[in-house]
Amino acid sequence: MDPKSQLYPLEVNPSTGEPFLSLKSHPNIIITPPRLTDIPLLPSLLNDPTTAQWLKGPPLPYLLEHSQVWVTQIKQKTDELLQELQDAEGHESLKVVGNCPVRYIREVKKDGTDVLIGDIELRRCEEMELAGPKGVNWDDAPRLLEINNQRKAGDPEIVWSVGYFLATSHAGQGIMTSAFNAILKEWAIPRMGMRRMVAITNPNNYGSQKVMKKTGFVFREMLEKHIEGKGKKHDIYVFELNITV
Repeated sequence: MDPKSQLYPLEVNPSTGEPFLSLKSHPNIIITPPRLTDIPLLPSLLNDPTTAQWLKGPPLPYLLEHSQVWVTQIKQKTDELLQELQDAEGHESLKVVGNCPVRYIREVKKDGTDVLIGDIELRRCEEMELAGPKGVNWDDAPRLLEINNQRKAGDPEIVWSVGYFLATSHAGQGIMTSAFNAILKEWAIPRMGMRRMVAITNPNNYGSQKVMKKTGFVFREMLEKHIEGKGKKHDIYVFELNITV
């Protein structure tokens, strides 16, 4: 991709015009925007018991109507971001934006078709009681959340978080670690001004913890019964990433 293009360093599929990020360590894996054709594919991934046990957000069972609402929603946001980048074409400097236009992880087959295998979502931290020093300050969390959400794109003081999952068929191959590293180094840091992330994981989710550590996160603390998901309170491990450029 031409470094003067506002999509840089993303590549563009010449047949579809869709931008994508390829993984150098996994040449058959790309990260793309969501597609409406993903709607019927998502339920089978999110209803997999091995995957579902670690996800606090999506309902279970995850139905087609859930997928319809979700994919339509995130595609609209991605389309708006891509339009923002398109409108900035011709500017000498690369525009700093508020998020990443690619997030759905796909395996490219030998015939050129691809298969949806996962998702990596960057978002502003919603659990701002975790954003301060060690320990929880519930009273200050609403104020910190409002401040965090009002910061302009590119503000290095924004506290970010992340959510991700990968199909069990592709686990253990280093794909998520590579995808997360690529998103961070090639887009989030240079194009979003990301400097700080706070992320959480289940204490028993060793795969997620491994991804965090290999991506540069440092374990900070464990909080008991802190997050509610699927009707239960869960212990969490808190990890933090501070980026110096």
